[in-house]
Amino acid sequence: MRASLPSGVFWVLAPLWLLPPCLAHTPPPSPQDVALLAGTCVTCHGPGGQPPAGSPDRSIPALRGQSSAALLARLQAFQAGQVAGATVMPRLMQGYDAAQLQALAEWFARLGQEAP
Repeated sequence: MRASLPSGVFWVLAPLWLLPPCLAHTPPPSPQDVALLAGTCVTCHGPGGQPPAGSPDRSIPALRGQSSAALLARLQAFQAGQVAGATVMPRLMQGYDAAQLQALAEWFARLGQEAP
């Protein structure tokens, strides 16, 4: 036996399928949320996105001072699995949405513009 919805329910719910995808967009993270997200980055990339002087691992770049566009492009490439030889970053980036990636890129770019 197959259950069915009353015919009127379809006409009530049908317009929801026509809503533009942009309405499903998540709001940008708050500054406090971005600070928390950035805190996970500094574990490897150093305080403020600048690895400590004399850091033995040269494969982990400084984030501070790069443009937000360059950072965002790199984060998106990691997320899409387009960076050959990358190990940790593609996995980490799977947990972020587009708004969070944008906010992180802007966060670290802004750090490079502040006075030391």
